[in-house]
Formats: sequence, structure tokens, C-alpha cells
Amino acid sequence: MSKVVAVTGGIGSGKTEVCNCFTALGVPVVDLDHIAHDMSAPNSSAMQGVRAHFGDSMFDANGQLNRAKLRELVFAEPDALDQLNQIMHPAIRQEAMQQIAQHADAYVVLAIPLLVESREDWQMIDHVLVVDCDEQMQLTRVVQRSQLSEGMAQAMIAAQSSREARLAIADTVIENDQTLDNLQEKVLEFHKNFSKTCQ
Repeated sequence: MSKVVAVTGGIGSGKTEVCNCFTALGVPVVDLDHIAHDMSAPNSSAMQGVRAHFGDSMFDANGQLNRAKLRELVFAEPDALDQLNQIMHPAIRQEAMQQIAQHADAYVVLAIPLLVESREDWQMIDHVLVVDCDEQMQLTRVVQRSQLSEGMAQAMIAAQSSREARLAIADTVIENDQTLDNLQEKVLEFHKNFSKTCQ
């Protein structure tokens, strides 16, 4: 079975860019955000659970999840975020495990935003790679990328584990505080070194 490298980091840290670098290097990437997005199809069991718990008001007339409305709710009420995770997390984890098992590469990247919060559920992880940047840079990126107010962006950052908690579980830290070319060089260096450990 392939080794599993978990890529995590706070919102706006640059996880997506790092995963794109791995994809360009031919490393399979299993992305929990993509899995969660696929599970938001109107009639999926996960969405039935969301509807039962949060009500019809979280869906539009076509049965599509209103992501913006749900996001506002879960970041305004911490209990709501816990409840949403309890509905979604088991199904996402099962699908991720199935996708990982399909690969016979030296290693697979598991893109997992909330690793600190769910570490006990991911015992198969061999190496934790944390993408890091300072919190002001993180805030600026979130506001620019998602067209959110600074207040909403701060709430989203605050709802995640602390930067210190993420760094505490890291086997490798990639600082994403310079150019994209610099980031690509760091990922390539990691890839070369980690591939040797898989032989």
C-alpha cells in the first residue's frame, strides 16, 4: 500500500497550490474538500442528513445546498460546525480511504484541512506536511480569494485549530511566504527526499 502524506494548513495558507505542485509531479492527490463537494449532490445521504438537522432553509428550490448560508451559520455557531462535521466526516473518510486504496504509487497525498481536529480518525498517515504562513498573510489571502469581509475571514480562521497546534503535529513544514516558483521548489525538494524513504 502507498504511504500517505497528509497536507494540511490553515485556510489561505496555500494547501491548494502545494497539492497542485504534487499533481504536476505525478503524485496522486486525494482531496477531502473535493470529496465533500461531490457529496453535496441533492439526494446524497450526506445531504439528507444536513437537511434533517439544519432544515430546508439551507437548500434552494432545486435542492442544491446553499453553501454561503450554511457557511455563515456554522461559523457563527461553533456547535453547528461540530454537528455538520459529525454528519459529513464519516462519509468523507470512507470515500477517501477507498480512493487511497486504488493507488499503487510510492506515496499518495491526502489534502486534509482539519487534520488537527480529526487526527485520531486518520491513523494510516505516515507523514504530516504543514503548509504555513503568518496570520496576516493568511487573512489577506482569504479576503481576496473568497471575496469575504475581514470579519468573516477572521471568524473562519478562528474556527480552525491554531497555527501552533498545526505546527506541533508537523513532520515537515513548508513556509508559503514567497513566490509560487519558490513554493514549487520546496515541494520538489520534499518530493525528492520523501520518495527516497519509500524505496
